[in-house]
Amino acid sequence: MTRKKRRTQTKTVKAYTVKLNSNKLKELDELFTAYGKCRDFLYSQLCGINHMTDVANWYGPRDKIREHDGEIKKARKAVKDWKKIYKKNKAQGLKSPDSRTVRLSKQKLLSEQFGIQGRHVTEAVKDVCMNLNSMWSNLGLKLKRMVQANDTLANAERQYLDYVFTSPYYWQLILQRRENEAQPNAEMSQYPALRAALSEKQLRHCFAYIRRLTRKHKPYPHSTAARCMLYDEVMWKVVEKGGSNYLEIMTAKCRKKRQFKLTGPYCYANKKKRGDIQLILDRDKKRLEVHRAIKAVAHNLRKPQKQLGMDKGLATLISCSSGQEYGAGFGRLVGAEVERINDRNTNRNEYIQSAKELREEKSALQEKLAKDYLAKTKERIRHRIGSLERQIARLEEHHLGSKLYHRQHERKQRNMERVINTSIRQMLVAEDPDVLVKEDLTFTKEKLPKASNRYEAKVRRKLSSWTKGRLDKRIEYLCGSLGVQTIDVNPAYTSQFCPSCGAHFSERKGAHHETAVCPNCGEMNANTAAAVNILQRADDKEITKYMPYKNVKLILEDRYANKQLVMA
Repeated sequence: MTRKKRRTQTKTVKAYTVKLNSNKLKELDELFTAYGKCRDFLYSQLCGINHMTDVANWYGPRDKIREHDGEIKKARKAVKDWKKIYKKNKAQGLKSPDSRTVRLSKQKLLSEQFGIQGRHVTEAVKDVCMNLNSMWSNLGLKLKRMVQANDTLANAERQYLDYVFTSPYYWQLILQRRENEAQPNAEMSQYPALRAALSEKQLRHCFAYIRRLTRKHKPYPHSTAARCMLYDEVMWKVVEKGGSNYLEIMTAKCRKKRQFKLTGPYCYANKKKRGDIQLILDRDKKRLEVHRAIKAVAHNLRKPQKQLGMDKGLATLISCSSGQEYGAGFGRLVGAEVERINDRNTNRNEYIQSAKELREEKSALQEKLAKDYLAKTKERIRHRIGSLERQIARLEEHHLGSKLYHRQHERKQRNMERVINTSIRQMLVAEDPDVLVKEDLTFTKEKLPKASNRYEAKVRRKLSSWTKGRLDKRIEYLCGSLGVQTIDVNPAYTSQFCPSCGAHFSERKGAHHETAVCPNCGEMNANTAAAVNILQRADDKEITKYMPYKNVKLILEDRYANKQLVMA
């Protein structure tokens, strides 16, 4: 009798160290800063189009770095041996090392260049490759949506572009202008057939379109803050001393480890296989955070018997096709935080401008100081520079600090996350669905024009701060843990057409436009009506997930017109 395998789900567990003293904090700050510089260097080396396929597997870049380091060590040994023999017998007539060997011997290893150990370099390579691989995948999805929204493309062109943006091999060859070198048997793919369906003119247009989109939308990642490090299972462990748990990690110096006391017991450090962890240095709270991804047991997927449509909103967080709503008043939390941040930034702008003017004056005086002036003139300039430095320091200390700013914002964000989690759990418990149908809000938009009035600017600030991605991640996680399947559908016009008769709403009323008026059915809740439309769209084979919104509108209008003709 075979035992049924249970489903697992990735979950992040966290642990924290006690408050660090100044010496330990300084040592960790130097280590994290060096690791961040190494990661920045690797980003600059690997983020180009020539390494699109290399970053898919981090072993390749790591082996190249090790091979280069091995050549440096070999060259150093050769030069050292030659100098040793030549010093003993200068008349022996030994042949000196070639110029390449001498040049290599003078280079530094990557670990020596940044003052860290070789394993830290390996983890930095792994970190960078994973991020760059995700970057290319996300860029491909973004460009696929833009292709779907482009009405000027033919169907054959759209299919070809969709395939290219999901295949880094062909995508890279096209960007490098080496598309003719593509090997048909390199992948068991549809590429030859998709390419053969295009004419030469269409093919040239697709190549230019791919290069133009990639050049315009490709990000250039870098380490904004040196606060995260990856550690493999050899570089860390948890030891127990005096009834307390201590985190022991590898430092920048060889054979030197440091121990940091944890705030509580840590039961995820299996001796046989500890796994990789992510260390985060919180310089404000003066502590070290340990993040580790584990496999948590999840419920098996349910049979798709009961489907539920869900609409995500701002004023009311979740509206269901059953007519129930969850997370009422969420918009007030978002609006209050958005306006607080806006007022705070508006008040800070005066001090930011003052500090900018003082720094410009200081820079101009420093340039004057470098010129030939009388001693008394230079003394007056030095006094003025000192006065400017004191004014700048006062502004930064009393008006431009960021600790309180970020602490208050984090507290508000945690409160929003609490409301999001509570609302999702309440919905899943009360509705008990087997399949949850939700709208896909990962679409992209071009930059909007400047707001025409204050009300429009206020609405845009609220919408930009609405954490759609965070809400979607929590829905996916909680549904996965309970065995609830999720389906994403096209979100276009779900809240503008009546789910009963298919007519376009003639009016939206209410403080948040939550009441819709249908010319045939009368007034109804616009949010729950949108949830019903989302539920119906799960079985709609005509409206696909990434169909352009203009085509969706035409289909909905044609359906209503045909329905009216049949009724007449």
